[in-house]
Amino acid sequence: MRKDLVYVMLGSALPAVSNFVAVVFALKYLDAAWLGRSYALLALFFVSIDVFNFGSARLYSVTKIRERFPSLLFLDTVSATGSALFFSIAAWIMSASGAIALPQILPMLVIAPVGYATSHFALGYLRLKGGNAAICAVSTVSALCRCSVIWLIATHPSWSLYLPDLLLLVEGSYGTMLLGAYLIVRTPEPAAPAGPAALRHLVGLGGKELISSWYSNAIFSGAKHLDVIIAAMLLGPAGAALYRGAKSVHNLAFNFGQALALVLHSRMLAWLRALRRHLSKMSVFGVAIAICALLTFGAFLAFKIRLFPTASLGSPSRQCLFLFLIFLGASLMFACRLISITVFSISKRTFVILSTMEVGVSLALLSCLCLIFGVVGAALSVVVSCGSVLLASLVVVQRSAHAIRVD
Repeated sequence: MRKDLVYVMLGSALPAVSNFVAVVFALKYLDAAWLGRSYALLALFFVSIDVFNFGSARLYSVTKIRERFPSLLFLDTVSATGSALFFSIAAWIMSASGAIALPQILPMLVIAPVGYATSHFALGYLRLKGGNAAICAVSTVSALCRCSVIWLIATHPSWSLYLPDLLLLVEGSYGTMLLGAYLIVRTPEPAAPAGPAALRHLVGLGGKELISSWYSNAIFSGAKHLDVIIAAMLLGPAGAALYRGAKSVHNLAFNFGQALALVLHSRMLAWLRALRRHLSKMSVFGVAIAICALLTFGAFLAFKIRLFPTASLGSPSRQCLFLFLIFLGASLMFACRLISITVFSISKRTFVILSTMEVGVSLALLSCLCLIFGVVGAALSVVVSCGSVLLASLVVVQRSAHAIRVD
């Protein structure tokens, strides 16, 4: 069990770390405008995937569905078809505005989403059948490929036009490798319904689970990528590239917070209650001051080593402010992920409400603050949205503790 947990954490952390490394080097060595348009295309790719991800991985964990359907690949076929059509049409439309790039090899607009989307069920099957080592291996290979793409473009500038193609190829290959791992390790399956009849039967058997699973993917997961597209349209390609750098830090915080929450969730509520009993207001204030001082030092250090190309923001103080907001937003996001699983255990309905609020507020603030403060406003939007959700989550935990004490 512990070994599986390690594999799950590594499978979650490695993509975030590789993306961070790849984005940092890309911002240093590649053309910012082309990079921004390419990352905007990649963001649209993931939105297309999430909009048509019906959650076959999650559905397969439901006993009644698993017993009736040994395989849900037919549902992934629907997902792949929808994602490929949506991505192709949306990419053609948005490329006219110059916000996103198009691949040189146009069939990649179909090949990549089909390759990725046909792995949804494979991912769920491998997780349920103890194949977390295989998932971790595939994630590691994909992580190395992402970094290799940036190295290739940086050392061979003539390949820069193929950056969108290579980015899509890595993601499509990730899905294909997962599907291949499933086909290798799967056990012989009894005959199961297929085609339109299977889809109708699945809706009748687990319609509620299907809708909730799709909502989770389309709203929560899709919104994680929609912000890059908004930034590309409001800030321009170069501004979107810089925002993508900030987002790589936030993704690190999100993934590590999520992984750590899985490990600590059984003790988290007790720890929060103990902290509430033993920490005074002055202690909390002192901790907050210490964290702010640490983040300020981190922002200054990042400015000195030129972690991101922030010179376009103007004065050193404005550059340091941008970096401080990045790290503050990442810290708040990390705290939100840690406490979110506790909120989920207290009330699933409250968890859904807070998650929806986080998505809506963050995108609304991003759109407004980008127009007012540019890329600095984009970093500020994460701070405000995550700070609001964290405060609301702490109130939920506090009320739960008070209710238990009264009982």
